[in-house]
Amino acid sequence: MSLIAYPPVLNAQRIVPVHKAYVEAKRERIRSAKGIYTKEFIDQAREARTRADEAKELAEKQEARRQGMLTFRRQAMPDWARQIVEHICEKHGVCPSEMSSDNRKHRVVRARNEAIYLVKDRKPMLSSPQIGKWFGKDHTSILHSLASYSHATGAKSLVGYDIEGARERNRRKAHTNGRDALSRRNHGAIE
Repeated sequence: MSLIAYPPVLNAQRIVPVHKAYVEAKRERIRSAKGIYTKEFIDQAREARTRADEAKELAEKQEARRQGMLTFRRQAMPDWARQIVEHICEKHGVCPSEMSSDNRKHRVVRARNEAIYLVKDRKPMLSSPQIGKWFGKDHTSILHSLASYSHATGAKSLVGYDIEGARERNRRKAHTNGRDALSRRNHGAIE
C-alpha cells in the first residue's frame, strides 16, 4: 500500500496578514514612483521612444532597399542598370523591393516604367526578354512599359508597340468577360 501525500492545510489566519502586507508594499512602491515620474521625465521618455521608433523605421527602410537591390543583382542586372534603378527609386520615393515585386500601385508602376525606359534608352540593342529577366517581367510587359512611358511623357518611342490598340483590346476583353460572367450568372439562375 502506498502513502498518499496531501497538501498541507493552510491556516487562513496566517494568509490574510501576508496578503495585506504584500498589497501594502505594492501601494507604497506606486506612491514612491509617482514622485519619480515628473512631467519632464515623461516628456523625455516620449521623445526617446519617438527617436527609437524613427531609427527602427529608417533601419527597416534601408534593409528593404538593400533587399530590393539584391533582388536585381540576383536577376543578373548589371551595375549600370542597377544605378539607374536606384536613381529612379530615389527620385520617385519608391523602394527597390517594391519595384522588383509585382506591386501595381500607380507610383511604383510609373517609376518601374521610367527605369525600364532609361535602361532601354541607354542600350537600345537590349532585347525585351533580357530586360524582362532583369525586372522579373514578361517581354510583352516590357514592351507595354516602354510604350506606356513614351505615350505618357511624350518621349521618343523605342519600340513599335501600339499602346492605344493594346488598351482597346484590353477594354473589349474586359467588357466581353463581364458579359460572359453575367450570362453565366443568369444561366445558372434559370436552371
